[in-house]
Amino acid sequence: ERFNAGPFDMFSVSYSYNAQREERVNQGGNGNPTGTITHQYERTVVHGGQAQAVKNWSRNNLAIGGEIYYDRVRTPSFVFNPANGAVTLARPRVPDKATYKSGGVYVQDVLTVIPSRLRLIAALRYGRAAYESRAANSPLVGGTPLWPNDSLSANAVTPRVGAVLTLAEGLNISGQVSRGFRTPHITDLGTVGLTGNGFEANAVDLDGKGATIGSTASSAATSTGIPVAQLKPETSWTYEGGIHLHRSRVDIDFNGFANNIYDNIVLQSLILPQGAVGLQLGDQRISSQNAAGVVFVPASTNPVLIRSNFGDSRIYGIEQKFDLRISRNWTFGQNFTYLHAEDKLTKLPPTIEGGTPAPQGNLRVRYESSNRRFWVEPYLYGARKQDRLSTLDLDDRRTGAARSRGAIANFFNRGAFARGLIAAGTDNRFGTADDILKPTGETLAQVQNRVLGTAASAPLYTYIPGFLTGGIRGGFRIGEDHEVILDFSNLNDKNYRGISWGTDAPGRSFGFRYNYRF
Repeated sequence: ERFNAGPFDMFSVSYSYNAQREERVNQGGNGNPTGTITHQYERTVVHGGQAQAVKNWSRNNLAIGGEIYYDRVRTPSFVFNPANGAVTLARPRVPDKATYKSGGVYVQDVLTVIPSRLRLIAALRYGRAAYESRAANSPLVGGTPLWPNDSLSANAVTPRVGAVLTLAEGLNISGQVSRGFRTPHITDLGTVGLTGNGFEANAVDLDGKGATIGSTASSAATSTGIPVAQLKPETSWTYEGGIHLHRSRVDIDFNGFANNIYDNIVLQSLILPQGAVGLQLGDQRISSQNAAGVVFVPASTNPVLIRSNFGDSRIYGIEQKFDLRISRNWTFGQNFTYLHAEDKLTKLPPTIEGGTPAPQGNLRVRYESSNRRFWVEPYLYGARKQDRLSTLDLDDRRTGAARSRGAIANFFNRGAFARGLIAAGTDNRFGTADDILKPTGETLAQVQNRVLGTAASAPLYTYIPGFLTGGIRGGFRIGEDHEVILDFSNLNDKNYRGISWGTDAPGRSFGFRYNYRF
């Protein structure tokens, strides 16, 4: 970083390096102990470079900059067969040695039109991204590579304009309009395999197979007639506005926004022509297909999914914050967030990965001693019930996923049996209709009817329950440089989770932090 750098007041250059490793180990077959086990190792390395120059003159604050990133993944993968001990190479979740290059340049100016009254902000950015995976990087299995050549590059110019108007001291309103641009990333473009949403296929691997996009992300999907094709970038226009009051005792922010997304990247059911059973998709073979062409693999009970540009979506909402200093020692605060997402055509929740969080907020009261040596803050955190779930959310195994009679039967006869949870019935023979589930004494038919009623298939959960939980945190200082912070959370031991969390929140918990300043 350098100040008074030639014509600029400040110039900075930085380099970043990030590496992340994970490994996915999955066994399909509804708990079948002899089902094949897939090992998918992944290591992603990202090199980045950033530069920015700033110039202040007259009533302008000008910033010019850019950045560039280079991503590369290593993804060896194999399948182990517990029945015979065989190990075979498999198509990894994303192609080995796939690369992703992205970057952009930008210019931004903040113009003070009327001092202490009106500021205008204008920015312009050019961005570009390129993805590539090569068949030459694949091992040969049966004399052929596990994936074909694939690539995508895209670029766009995106503007942003905004204004901040000060109505009185500490009171202002703001507004902004901006265009967004998102090129599909490595996961969007290269994924084949089991994810939190289910088993995903890939467009390039389905080339020439007559694949089309399903109308929903469920097993009830029908073909839209739209061919499965390489993804293209999403674009968006966002409109934001807010009012802000910042005074010595009161701090209020209220912001609203509407985001219109075009060529939305969503997950829909994959539709294939009849006769697709036996077709290889990554490390799995299609095991069944319904009359509409929806296909299934052993690794997942819900349909095979495909990422696609399908329709346009709108997301709008509000973010609100209120803080009030009641006295020298006492402060009250709260915040609230609300989001609503819908497909522009159907008005239903779009099948966006991760879903839409429920309306949620926090409430807190803080006491701080007059000498600032200690503070105590009881708080509440809660969310409303979220029943606007898309077909993707309802089938997402992190939410609960759908259950069918066949899936329940498979687990009853495989996973539950392997765990010793099944007892022979009155005929003293396993694998017959009178076998019972030991914890409940039910037969398979009774379990199916209890879970599904008269339906052939149904989501385990149709909504995410609301919740309210509370805790208390506080801290104290030792001298001028040491601080200890304690947090007792979820004191009412509430069992809750948010959308796509994949696991429930912790129960009663205790946190400790020590800060030292020097």
